[in-house]
Amino acid sequence: MKRVKLIAPKKAIIEDIAIPDLKPNEILMRIAYCGICGSDLHASIGKHPFVPLPATPGHEFSGWVEKVGKNVTKFKNGDRVTAEPNLVCGECYNCKTGRYNICNSLRVMGCQGDGAMAEYFKLPANKAIRIPDELSLKHAVLIEPIAVGTHAIHKAGDLFGKNVVIIGSGMIGLGVLAGVKKAGANKIWISDFTPSRLNLALDIGADRILNATDNIISIIKKEASFTGIDIVFECVGNSSALRTSMELIRKGGKVIVMGVYEDEVRIKAADLQDREIQLIGTLMYTRQDFQDAIHLLLNGDLPSDKIIGKIFKLDYANEAFDYARNHKETIKTIIEINCE
Repeated sequence: MKRVKLIAPKKAIIEDIAIPDLKPNEILMRIAYCGICGSDLHASIGKHPFVPLPATPGHEFSGWVEKVGKNVTKFKNGDRVTAEPNLVCGECYNCKTGRYNICNSLRVMGCQGDGAMAEYFKLPANKAIRIPDELSLKHAVLIEPIAVGTHAIHKAGDLFGKNVVIIGSGMIGLGVLAGVKKAGANKIWISDFTPSRLNLALDIGADRILNATDNIISIIKKEASFTGIDIVFECVGNSSALRTSMELIRKGGKVIVMGVYEDEVRIKAADLQDREIQLIGTLMYTRQDFQDAIHLLLNGDLPSDKIIGKIFKLDYANEAFDYARNHKETIKTIIEINCE
């Protein structure tokens, strides 16, 4: 079977390997589509702090069950599925208390483990999630990145009537936007450098879009007036975005840190104490976050066809990565592997 492998910065190849054998509690998927994530792009240039090269990418994927292990009873050949890509121990404190998304031994498909940017992919059956019939396999590749946003929203707490700022209107930021809107936020500001992404954010429900080149701190503080900004979702992952988030937030507010940081950053730590700011990290998701993401897609809260941009065949994966790195106006570039 064919599989994508990132072997060096900006170099992806197609390798030919054997279809993997199954253990009793595993399933084999025939992959239909696989998305290129922002984490994949960081890894593809050798800049992801937790994904060393070489790596086999792919953790946003959809397809069919091709084969099941002898102990698997909940799935059968032909079932349409996606998967939670977090591989966990099930034994550490976090796993035992329901926070398995931050397992002490966490590994992620396509990051520290094999990825699904391949013709076939095996995974533990308990990680598979059925895709509703109403949702196409192409659109289903968006479930995983949207789940990143739904998890962050759960971490933020009650959003009803709150003023919210989202820094970055890429895939993660737009997923957060849809969820925040659904949760009943009072007013939502979103910033980005790319006008087409901001226009899409407006379609999804942002109350105010701002180009990041403007003095967004001054503008937002003036517009938020007396109540201020209750919650900022930082979806970019650089020092400027984090410092901007901390300057925007009112005393006692929350900054939800979602971006992947390539390097260490400096912040004004005194603000955490003096202004009682809550700086909250968020990594991945649990099963409920996936179900919430599916509901957002089924309800039409995100315009899937506008989010998915160019589609490449598997043999052109290297070109797909180049395209995704160089075309910021495209929200989601995906690889088509087996057509529906």
